[in-house]
Amino acid sequence: MISSAYMGVSLHTVPNQPDGTLDIKDIHNAIRDDDPHYPRTRLVEIENTQNSCGGRILPLSYIREVEQFCHERSLLLHVDGARLANASVASGIPMDELVRGADSVSLCLSKGLGAPVGSILAGSEEFIYRAKRLQKSLGGGMRQAGIIASAGLYALENQFDRLVEDHTNAQALAHGISSIPGVVIDPDTVDTNIIFFTLTPDAKLDAPTLVQKLETEKGVLVGAYADGNRVRVVTNLHISSEDVDYAVLSIRSLLS
Repeated sequence: MISSAYMGVSLHTVPNQPDGTLDIKDIHNAIRDDDPHYPRTRLVEIENTQNSCGGRILPLSYIREVEQFCHERSLLLHVDGARLANASVASGIPMDELVRGADSVSLCLSKGLGAPVGSILAGSEEFIYRAKRLQKSLGGGMRQAGIIASAGLYALENQFDRLVEDHTNAQALAHGISSIPGVVIDPDTVDTNIIFFTLTPDAKLDAPTLVQKLETEKGVLVGAYADGNRVRVVTNLHISSEDVDYAVLSIRSLLS
């Protein structure tokens, strides 16, 4: 809505595959004909890791394929790298290699990296200059932002190695709840720090009720996803292995 209202951008969403990728055929079919009745297709966006698919890492071979697809058609490529650090640490591939062929990249400092606020936008010098101008036109900007920048720098310099702990905790949680009656989850699909699990129709509680009881009765904060009976759990620097064990026991006690 914001992109249309303020920037005149028309979006064409493409469904994700279970592994977080967009089918190249779907991307191709979403490109509009060069017809004056329609806006021109100018940019393709991919997300790595993919949030709604459970923090899945996009394969490097797939990223190269999308890059080639875009460049052959003179399309720009943007990588939503809100969790790019997680993708890099879990895959062992440097971040610059994951976005080598992208025209622009965003990286969140306040998710896995744990800064209180902030994101980074990267691109060509011309692109960043234009982005700053558009930021001002939307009322963006902040004075005396050094204290925020210092937290972001600390995150960049110190928080990468510990992301392994988040991924390990997510795996432990996924395996721990996989044997609970009413829970459906495949631990092999947990690539990083995001876990989705589904509750079966005969489960003792539905997703919204489980989420509410976990918070009020157990002090465990998770989320019910909007697309049905799914629950979303995210591990982060505030979550220890002991917390994971407690969360598993809490879910088990409410559903058993």
